[in-house]
Amino acid sequence: MFKLLIFDFDGVLVISNDAHVEVCRRALKKAGIDRKVKYDKITHYFGKPYRDVLRAIMGSDYTPEKLEIAYEEQRRLLYSDWFLENIEKIDGIGEFLLGLKKKNIMLALASGNERAFLDRVIEFLGLDGIFDLILSAEDVSRSKPDPEMVYKAMKKFGVKPEETLFVGDARNDILAAKSAGVRSAVVLTGVLSEKEAKEMEPDFIFETVLDLDVV
Repeated sequence: MFKLLIFDFDGVLVISNDAHVEVCRRALKKAGIDRKVKYDKITHYFGKPYRDVLRAIMGSDYTPEKLEIAYEEQRRLLYSDWFLENIEKIDGIGEFLLGLKKKNIMLALASGNERAFLDRVIEFLGLDGIFDLILSAEDVSRSKPDPEMVYKAMKKFGVKPEETLFVGDARNDILAAKSAGVRSAVVLTGVLSEKEAKEMEPDFIFETVLDLDVV
C-alpha cells in the first residue's frame, strides 16, 4: 500500500517524551526560571528545534541570555548517560523495521532533534543502518508542522503523496502530514491520548508502532 514510511522519533520509535520534558524543566531551572511548566505546554512544541521549544515555554521570562543558558544545559543533559538511562526501548523495534525493509518499503526518519543526538540514540537502540534517510533539525529551514521534511523525503525517493505514510505521536507530526497531503498515523506511546489523537483526525491510530498493519 505504501512505498515510503516516514517516522517521527521520540514517542514513536523510543519511549522518551517524559525524559525530554524533564530535560526542558531542568534547563529552565538552570537559567533561573524556577517554575514548573505543565507537561502538555512543553510537549505542544515537540518536533521543533531545541531552542524554539525552550523559547516558547519561557514565555514572558525569556531573555537571550537565559535562552542560551537553558539551551546549553539542555544539550548537556541530552548527551549525558542520564538521558539514555531514562528512556525506554520498544522491544522488537529493530526486527519490526527490518521486516518492513524486506517488503521493499523505504524508511525515513523525520525529527526535530539535532543530528548528533539522533546518531547517538539510534546507536544506543541498535537501529543504526536501518533507515534509508534521516532528516534532522539541521536538514530543513522550517520545522514541523511545516511539511518541508515530508516533501524532502518524498523527493528523495520519488514517491507520490498517496504512496507515503507519516507515523507520529504529536500534533505537529499530523499537521505536517496533512499539509503535505500524505496519509498519517498516530501511535499512543507519545504525546497524544486516544481522545486527543481522534480529534486530530489522522488516517490511522495504533497503540504502538509495532501494531502498524497498513503495509
